[in-house]
Amino acid sequence: MIALWVFFLFPATSFSQNESPTPRVLKVGVIAASPLYMKTADGRWEGFAIELWQAVAQRLNAPFEFREFSSLENLIGALERGEIDVFPSLAVGERFESTMDFSQSYLKSGLSIAVPVEGTEYRWLRVFESIFSEHVLKAIGLLVLLSMAAGIFVWLFERRKNDDMFGDGTARGIGHGIWWAIVTMTTVGYGDKAPKTAGGRIVALVWMLFSIIFIASFTANITTSLTINELKGKVHGLNDLFNAKVGSISQSEGFDFLTKQGIAVIPFEGIPDGLAAVASRKIDAFVLNEQILKYQAKKDFPGRVQVLPGIYDEYFVSIALPQNSPLRKPINKALLKLMKTENWTELRNRYIQ
Repeated sequence: MIALWVFFLFPATSFSQNESPTPRVLKVGVIAASPLYMKTADGRWEGFAIELWQAVAQRLNAPFEFREFSSLENLIGALERGEIDVFPSLAVGERFESTMDFSQSYLKSGLSIAVPVEGTEYRWLRVFESIFSEHVLKAIGLLVLLSMAAGIFVWLFERRKNDDMFGDGTARGIGHGIWWAIVTMTTVGYGDKAPKTAGGRIVALVWMLFSIIFIASFTANITTSLTINELKGKVHGLNDLFNAKVGSISQSEGFDFLTKQGIAVIPFEGIPDGLAAVASRKIDAFVLNEQILKYQAKKDFPGRVQVLPGIYDEYFVSIALPQNSPLRKPINKALLKLMKTENWTELRNRYIQ
């Protein structure tokens, strides 16, 4: 009688802990974020995180329904309040430890930077900006002064013994000398003027050697400056974000990372909105998950948005659950079994590049 009394009093508790979670319909939070969550024209959901959860739910034999949210901030709030049971893909962050639970991690990811693709009109603009930049104008000014000095020295030596080339009075003679210095420096070499005296030829020799070194250095600096500006625009990497207009999704891993770095961030609710702002040059860069940025930039903004090489703030991705959720242990078992199958390898290869 005692054994029967114990059996009938505690059956539900024993089953829920050892066999499977409650059979009620689970509410699964989703948000449009290709290639993790993608909504088709007929209202179906697909993508890496969707198929991952479907495989886990099948192993749990658990019915579920999707709940779509307009922003990540609203979705996380609903999960923390227990209004939904599962969010299949969330970066494991320190700030969530006290408000929710996480399953076994199944993916390692990181942040990337999306920037505008430099078009032809912008490349030419960069060229003119580089040519008329402060350091280039200073170099040109120095070059003019040195050419004037070389021209005056040549004229001093040549004014009496080479009057036909450096004569016609002081002003004209110095002008001929400066003309000769500039022509010699640029290696044009018209041959219309050449020093004949020993002093003039010594000045010419020094000036030619100096010109070779100066022009080579000047050309290399200009070429480097033009190449960097043309290929990469304003943002080259993480260090350039401090002086740029940067956007990210509110409450995302990218938003938190940038804030911790002391970088001012413009919040966006949707990923397409952020990338559209990059494409239209309303912002200089958009920081988010690497896989999401590469997929959406290639699919929806080809030739307008590019993702810079490099990953920042690597993190692990897990299934997020409300705090103290009884689903955590069954989900971990199902997830670990799934990750040992060929279906898992095929799923990763199909969506995660």
